[in-house]
Amino acid sequence: MNTGQSMLAMGAMMLLSFLVLRFNSIQLTSSQASYNAKFGIVATSLANSLIEEAKDKVFDAVVLDTTKSITSASDFSSVLGWESGEVYPDFNDFDDYNNLFYPDTVSLKDPLTGAATRFDIRAKVEYVNDANPDIKAAGKTYHKKITVSVSSTAMVDTIRLSSVFSYWTLLE
Repeated sequence: MNTGQSMLAMGAMMLLSFLVLRFNSIQLTSSQASYNAKFGIVATSLANSLIEEAKDKVFDAVVLDTTKSITSASDFSSVLGWESGEVYPDFNDFDDYNNLFYPDTVSLKDPLTGAATRFDIRAKVEYVNDANPDIKAAGKTYHKKITVSVSSTAMVDTIRLSSVFSYWTLLE
């Protein structure tokens, strides 16, 4: 082999090495994107599940007392959160989910290590106005908004979902 052929062979080897490295890099990026999508789907499902669970409860603990009639929003609870003796998941009204935090480790296993992936789930409940549900109301209203945040060290971003729950009554 002469010098020209050796140079061509070395150039071909360098090009082949570059292509193999580039292919592996693309494959790794695709795997990471796939894992991020999977973690995002699980986090969204966890947030939706908690919102649906909260919406299955009554609007306020006052509503449970059938001896009281609700004539205005001022009749609702001032304190948002669970009452003494209540423990998750045995809440009885929507605002009990305020300041709830719990870790979830059973939803997804890391395919590389087999270890459970921890998702931290937080909920915040606040009174909002129907005209602008993105801003916390100054007082009690007929509308409460729950915001659920799900984060994990395995995810790039935190998933946040919100939903408004309203109390409706017949006017007499």
